[in-house]
Amino acid sequence: MSTPEPAAPYRTLPAAHLADPTAPLRWLLADLFLAGAAGILGGAPKTGKSFFALELAVAVASGTPAAGRFPVAAPGPVLLLAAEDPPAVVVQRLAALAAARAHAFATLPVDVIVEPGVRLPEGLARLGATVAHRQPRLLILDPLIRLHRADENSAPEMAGILDGLRALARATDCAVLLVHHTRKAPAGGSPGLGLRGSSDLHAFGDTNLYLRRLGPDALLELRIEHRAAPCPPPLRLRLRVDEGPALLARFVCEDGDPPDPVRERTLTLVRHAAAPVPTATLRTALGVRKQTLLALLHRLATEGAIRRAGRDGWTAAPQAVPGPDSIWGNRNPLPR
Repeated sequence: MSTPEPAAPYRTLPAAHLADPTAPLRWLLADLFLAGAAGILGGAPKTGKSFFALELAVAVASGTPAAGRFPVAAPGPVLLLAAEDPPAVVVQRLAALAAARAHAFATLPVDVIVEPGVRLPEGLARLGATVAHRQPRLLILDPLIRLHRADENSAPEMAGILDGLRALARATDCAVLLVHHTRKAPAGGSPGLGLRGSSDLHAFGDTNLYLRRLGPDALLELRIEHRAAPCPPPLRLRLRVDEGPALLARFVCEDGDPPDPVRERTLTLVRHAAAPVPTATLRTALGVRKQTLLALLHRLATEGAIRRAGRDGWTAAPQAVPGPDSIWGNRNPLPR
């Protein structure tokens, strides 16, 4: 009778080696969604969830702020699975959101999965292969209910789906956003308590976003829940549609400070420059006071959007390639 092989111990690391506690969070959309995160966009039917998901897709693909408020720190391709809306509706909305940003729809790097019958968890391997092939920054699955036949109230059945999607986000550095329905807004506490199905859905998200209609018009409330960052107060959003010669659609945030045009111009100048941009050149181009610019550059560097290139000036910060000590765990990000 053979002696069984002794069990191999799990790999461990000292806690102090896991991550740099001073490293800034890597945002895909600043203050809204982390790069390589997994999360849920929830809301009751007819609250604009799918339209707002497309707003995030166009923002990331075009490198322009979502809802005029959330700058894109890591623009790039987006992969979309729209399992409920007709293709013509998806195209019309994407084109209208791109037109409002003065971005040519034909050049917008948004790919749509058109093969029918995607099922999870069985289709996780093919979904992973598609992400590896297209290398998107963001994957949107809309809605979750159309992509599985599991009992949503069963934690074990949903775990196979949610764990697989979280592992996909971690392994590829592609953020994954699930669009999901809520039953009814809870009377108090977290809106995640109203998500339909197992409580694992609420626990799944690194960031969960919740939309609620505030009245008969187009005014919406957006609640943002982060696992690893402070949660902002609820925000009010409004969808504005202009049905002129060209259909234009934009989500507008009606709370808080307006978007900072100097910040956006600074990022544009640095990202599109062939060489490091000196501070003096930025000041001349932007026409701002030196102290104002230095404070902005420091803030952008702290956020990981830009970095100093010696004495020559500023360059766009490359996306970090986390190793085994990443806060998200072991990743092998694909080349961009």
